[in-house]
Amino acid sequence: MKLVGKVREAHGLKGDLYVLIFSGEISWAKRMKKFNLQSKNGDNKEFTVERVKPFKKGLIVKAAEVGDRTAAEGLEHMEFFIEEDLMVSKPGETIYLSEIKNFKLKDVEQKTLGEIVDFSSNGVQDLLVVETHGKKVEVPFVDAFIKKIDFKHQVVVMDLPEGLFDLENA
Repeated sequence: MKLVGKVREAHGLKGDLYVLIFSGEISWAKRMKKFNLQSKNGDNKEFTVERVKPFKKGLIVKAAEVGDRTAAEGLEHMEFFIEEDLMVSKPGETIYLSEIKNFKLKDVEQKTLGEIVDFSSNGVQDLLVVETHGKKVEVPFVDAFIKKIDFKHQVVVMDLPEGLFDLENA
């Protein structure tokens, strides 16, 4: 299961939940059949999705196991987990960043620049956090730089502007 958000609050009277999704990306939501909620003390419970719809910065989710507003209020602030396979893109779709975690980053000459260990954002674009020579460098993950994503060999090839990824200063 993958953490993607948290229950912000109960919504309406019938037990719906407003779930804030951290990334704002919800293309997987219509395929979601179940989800898990986890409390701060680690209690984890699975729920079955009756319906789901986009709302503000997340989703309104109705679970079969939540019958009314009082029950929904008891779930507020819990972490929201989905099945990992919902975060796998189909060919031709935009990828989920988590799909390329631990991939090698190479330049167009096939020189390994480092390993993708995490992700960040500067508000405008996603950033790859690449570990190289014991240091971490942030690289803009934009279409203009991406040349190839090789899932079979777990490699991302990018054509980066000179100086953007300077190993001497990394």
